[in-house]
Amino acid sequence: MDWSTAHGIVSAPGAVARWCGWWLAALLLAAGAARAGNCPERLRIAFPDAPAEPFLSGQGDDFAKPPGLLVDWMRAALRETGCLERAELLRLPVRRVRAMVEAGQIDLVAGVGERGPIAALLTLPPHTGPRREFDYSLGHVEYAFYSRRRSVGTSNGGWDGQQLVLAPDARVGVTAGSRAEVIAQERGWALDAAPSHESALQKLVAGRTPVLLVHSFYVDERLRHDAALAKQVVKLGPIVELRRLHVGALPAFARAENGFVMRMWRELCRQSANARSDGACRLPPP
Repeated sequence: MDWSTAHGIVSAPGAVARWCGWWLAALLLAAGAARAGNCPERLRIAFPDAPAEPFLSGQGDDFAKPPGLLVDWMRAALRETGCLERAELLRLPVRRVRAMVEAGQIDLVAGVGERGPIAALLTLPPHTGPRREFDYSLGHVEYAFYSRRRSVGTSNGGWDGQQLVLAPDARVGVTAGSRAEVIAQERGWALDAAPSHESALQKLVAGRTPVLLVHSFYVDERLRHDAALAKQVVKLGPIVELRRLHVGALPAFARAENGFVMRMWRELCRQSANARSDGACRLPPP
């Protein structure tokens, strides 16, 4: 057996390599522990339970495979901050998100359209600079009208971008607690608020509402994958409103974990910019 001695240390062949490997592993573990030490004690992140391609795929409580850009960016950002193992990702209906935000049971909410009812309860990333030198938005959310095809061109449900033509007793279909509900209220339109996007869409299909005002992510995705629905429902132009899409933080959480929240916003922005998606983020200049 070949042994070597240096400075009083005796080692067998391969022992130094094994020791170096253990030492490197210990350093990596220590670095991971140090980064995890900068993570919040609790980290619950809510996503909508409705599809919003390409940002969120599938519908319901479970995350699809692939889950969509927003989930991918969130997981990558959490991995970069060392907090992925600490995080709990949830898909929830709009009303449940609002209730949990108001009860302080959620820390971050992904897929928040600016100026919406949920956004009003949250702290959003900084606005663009005076010369638009940065932009933390992760994309854009479009609100549009949808109508039954046989109603297009009639006196009940016409839309020219400025004026909505409705029969005297007709109401605009919206989802309760959504930005669409706020838009309808601001414009003075009579509305019929359904508890979910799906129930609002089914009211339109059944003829109980002449038009549906909703973010385009949801219905456009349904029309792409449901040929029968696409024969019944059509999108009306022009769009009603375009808003930026963000990840918002519970105000108390943003105050208590300001450093972490800013790191997350920057890392999410970096992920969005790398993906070159619509509305890709631009970080502030160094």
